[in-house]
Amino acid sequence: MSRAWWFRVLQAVVLAGAAVYLYRVAAPQWPAIRERGLAWRFLPLSISAVLIVANLAWMIAIWNMSLRWCAARVRYLDAARIWFTANLARFLPGAVLQFASLALMASRYGVAPTAATATVLLQQIVLLLTGLVLIAGFTPIVLHQGWWQGAFIAAVILGAALLLLLPRLTKRLPSLARLWSQVRPHQLPGYAVLLAVQWLLYGMAFRLLAIGLLGDSAATGSWGFYITAFTESYLAGVIAVFAPAGLLVREAAMISVLTPVLGGADAVILALAARLWHTALELLSGLAVIAIPTAPASTLSGPP
Repeated sequence: MSRAWWFRVLQAVVLAGAAVYLYRVAAPQWPAIRERGLAWRFLPLSISAVLIVANLAWMIAIWNMSLRWCAARVRYLDAARIWFTANLARFLPGAVLQFASLALMASRYGVAPTAATATVLLQQIVLLLTGLVLIAGFTPIVLHQGWWQGAFIAAVILGAALLLLLPRLTKRLPSLARLWSQVRPHQLPGYAVLLAVQWLLYGMAFRLLAIGLLGDSAATGSWGFYITAFTESYLAGVIAVFAPAGLLVREAAMISVLTPVLGGADAVILALAARLWHTALELLSGLAVIAIPTAPASTLSGPP
């Protein structure tokens, strides 16, 4: 048996637990869900889609910018190809597959796999931190909750380890010497602010999706409520590393947050719709990027 058998067991346990929770929550709501008429409002749905696609483009631009800190340069369209291809691996079992796909695609475009992986890890850690801070800003009560404190401490430790221990590793592994060679400390706060914009855009798109599907009843929740609900559930999926793309875990967290405001039936509908909405838009955006014909271009690297 593979040495990673324990990972697959934990993955199965997490997914089974989330599935049982979702069933117990959704089953009593099924009659109300069947009778619920959807609004299908074109304008809010269209704006929601535009915000999500723009956010994906924004995230790729920030990642492409961070590659320069590792003395790696690649065209934006090529960076988008790398990004979307690697993201498809999120839905496959095994957390390492996304990074393996990322490393493979990056090397095809002349980007060092170590640089591509390190910058994505940094981005995920900063997103975790900014997301936790954003949640605390809208709902300060989480500052006293154990899950928030544990996640924040873990993110700080991971970020410190990535940035502070790297110089020691480069002495033993010359191939890592270019990592963060072009970054300056004063650039990191601005980098965090740029990434924090993602949560605001996704939360706005989430509220518009709710209004587009559920109508005026969804407007009872404020912008801050939807931003917090989306961010909290997304982070739950990120923290649950055993669930591919946070599958089921994100939906379970989202339903628990939405139910007190929207009711059980609407919470289940919106949680499932959000997963399908984001996945479909991400797949369509990725296919569009891959379909764009481009002339070969050599990657520019920094000074040796």
